[in-house]
Amino acid sequence: MVNVERLDADGETSGPIDKYNMVYYSVMIVGFGVLMPWNMFITIAPEYYVHYWFTVNGTQTWFSKEFMSSLSIAAQLPNASINILNLFLVISGPLIYRVLAPVVANIANVAAVLAMVIFLTPSVGSMVAFFSATIVIVVLINISNGLYENSVFGVFADFPHNYTSALVIGNNLCGLIISILSIIVTILLPEDPKSVAIVYFGISLLILVFCGLALLNITRQEFYHYHHIRGMEVREKASHEKPSPAILWSAFTSSWPQLFNVWFSFSVTLTIFPVMTTATSRSSDADIWDSYIPDHLFVHVTSFLVFNLFAFFGATLTSYVHFPSPRYLWILVTLRALFVPFFFFCNYRLADRVYPVYFESTGSFIAGGVLMALTSGYCSSLSMIYTPRVVQPSLSRFAAQLSVCCLMLGLFSGATFSLIIGRLIAWA
Repeated sequence: MVNVERLDADGETSGPIDKYNMVYYSVMIVGFGVLMPWNMFITIAPEYYVHYWFTVNGTQTWFSKEFMSSLSIAAQLPNASINILNLFLVISGPLIYRVLAPVVANIANVAAVLAMVIFLTPSVGSMVAFFSATIVIVVLINISNGLYENSVFGVFADFPHNYTSALVIGNNLCGLIISILSIIVTILLPEDPKSVAIVYFGISLLILVFCGLALLNITRQEFYHYHHIRGMEVREKASHEKPSPAILWSAFTSSWPQLFNVWFSFSVTLTIFPVMTTATSRSSDADIWDSYIPDHLFVHVTSFLVFNLFAFFGATLTSYVHFPSPRYLWILVTLRALFVPFFFFCNYRLADRVYPVYFESTGSFIAGGVLMALTSGYCSSLSMIYTPRVVQPSLSRFAAQLSVCCLMLGLFSGATFSLIIGRLIAWA
């Protein structure tokens, strides 16, 4: 059971408890559910969109060549922009409205995608309209996700630290479930991309509905109202209810080491996963791991399943262990940069690399993936937990929102670094 009781100055418990951990698990569902549409999108994109919709008789079109890069731009730009805007956005009423609204918006977005998958059939004449409509929906999904990510950490910054951890655990659990689902679907429906897409987006829609119900359940709990009102009272006393540049700067200067930890953790991870890991081949000399992993499941298992499973374990660990302390966490975070050269010298891009391979075995690649994922989940979660705790209580919500901006900046910079490494591997 999660310890959720608050302690007063004398060490006595104060305020209501989270009965049956109902709010805790609801928060985890919220962290899990809202990222589901985008995770489903990037998982299904190569098979359904690139190969099924935009490739004609085995010949690539402009749409098939440009879809993945267009997808990335359509995701990163609105996501980052809305996170910055959301720091200054003032909406009357509780901040949780900015969490519930994206869920409702994404239910509509996913329903539109599902309808397109069911009723539209690939044809050369409809490619322009289908491509454009898909990109517009991706933009809308990521505007919603950007608003959600920034707001939800602000909402639960007023709660015990376990609830920030629950959000990150939910995020990682989302990736894990999708990884398992992708393996199952690949085995059961290997030659039916339309059915695969219907399964993926149908599940996304169902989970989003559960996510909305979980949010409504949270707002009905006495535990939620206690911590929400308590946080508002602290900010009102400090005249910090509404954000301003001065308040955000104060939050930044008090928490910048943890903000660096958030940014660097995600930068290292996104540099490696999924671009480098999915482009790494199995060993030419078969080892024990190769005998257990079929070729058509190699990337699903060694890249997606390994990363999402152990990132989930790492994030879960922060519910029980907080080491190193905020002062020394940067050491562990920066040491993770060593994973970049490690994966660079694995069997990454064998077809066009000009550098030697030093870590050829599949076993070493999997072991490196396990450690990278475990430390990714642990360091990112712990830094997100520490950020609102190292500032004054009146600044905790703003520090939490700044941490999400650093998270998004980490995703963007990691994706950029991965492109640079992709050029470097073939350049002498």
